[in-house]
Amino acid sequence: MAGPAQTRRRFLQTLIPAVAGLVGCWRYLTPVRASLPREVTLPAAEVPQGGALVLPEHGLAVTRGRDGGLRALDLTCTHLGCRVNATENGFTCPCHGSRFAPDGAALTGPATRALRELDCRQDGDRVTVRLPEAT
Repeated sequence: MAGPAQTRRRFLQTLIPAVAGLVGCWRYLTPVRASLPREVTLPAAEVPQGGALVLPEHGLAVTRGRDGGLRALDLTCTHLGCRVNATENGFTCPCHGSRFAPDGAALTGPATRALRELDCRQDGDRVTVRLPEAT
């Protein structure tokens, strides 16, 4: 009877440090997720008439149309997910050359869909843009 108890004890003495080591490695190897803001607020006066205010740290651009209306665009190309760049005539994808109009509409491919529009609200002299959920 002493034989099986000794084997279980030895097994547990080996198992517990192994599990603790795996947990420690898991915590070390998984990325730390910082709490990112879910909204960005900015002064409406910073958005140029007929142009775009690009916020690269948030991957978005806030544009003001000729009618004065504001819209926020996600700067992720709808083709393969590259970050598009703002130009004088809209947006261009540096990866495969897709071009987008200032309102985000796809002009030339390979992208066939418009840039994703984000929720944008103006409250007085402030604009609040709801950021997309991180994937």
